[in-house]
Amino acid sequence: MSAWTTLYVPGLPPHPGTPVTVDGDEVRHIRAARLRPGAELRLTDGEGGLWAARLDSLTGNRARCVLLETISSPPDLNVELAFGIGSKQRTLWLVEKAVELGVLGLQPIEFRRSNSVSDAARAPVCWEKARRRAAAALTQCGGSRLPTMGAPCPLEEYLPGLASRRDDLRVALVQHGEDSLPELLANRPGANGWIRLLVGPEGGMAPAEQAACRAAGFCLATLGERVLRFETAAIAAASAVSLIAGPPTPLARRERSRESDAEVAS
Repeated sequence: MSAWTTLYVPGLPPHPGTPVTVDGDEVRHIRAARLRPGAELRLTDGEGGLWAARLDSLTGNRARCVLLETISSPPDLNVELAFGIGSKQRTLWLVEKAVELGVLGLQPIEFRRSNSVSDAARAPVCWEKARRRAAAALTQCGGSRLPTMGAPCPLEEYLPGLASRRDDLRVALVQHGEDSLPELLANRPGANGWIRLLVGPEGGMAPAEQAACRAAGFCLATLGERVLRFETAAIAAASAVSLIAGPPTPLARRERSRESDAEVAS
């Protein structure tokens, strides 16, 4: 968890010393954190920019902050998470947790077995709420980049759109996969680039859909023998990528540095 209060402020200027006006939900965050003028905080534009800032004034429903310097943010995951349309509340939970993990792309997919899902999960108002939930999750985890979020589309439209993208590792999660996801991530060199995870709906993908995924270059992988809900499978898969194929941890970087120093010394 981040020890800093982070605010989402789209369109931040690029220059230190620039005053920035903050209002709406972000002012409520300032008050909830009991910050006073002079306190330091962080501002992100959701597009990769993260600034250290100082709270200059707080009046009514507006605050004024001054940008101090750009700072580095936690690493993102080069992951697009495509998932079957599900219930509204479970979808919003998925979006929130995916942002916390650093996922950079979210794409809801219409499968044959998702046709019975309530239209509430397809309505534009649901995805507007999902974007607000994503922004709140971004500030909570101290990140700096919001994921792209595509409109719901049928699997038959999603797969052809990937035809020109061949520099990625593609994994479709199914109950009886040909590989386990952890083994696949550990053994495939493509895991160092973009990873596209495709999670089916409640009830799983139909056989014809699995065949279409395989024809589009997806490996069929499993997360184990338990039957998982779509949102559980999606976040478990993203977590596996973060641990196995994501950016190295500070400890791993230190170990690599020691190994490099030892090689030079020898």
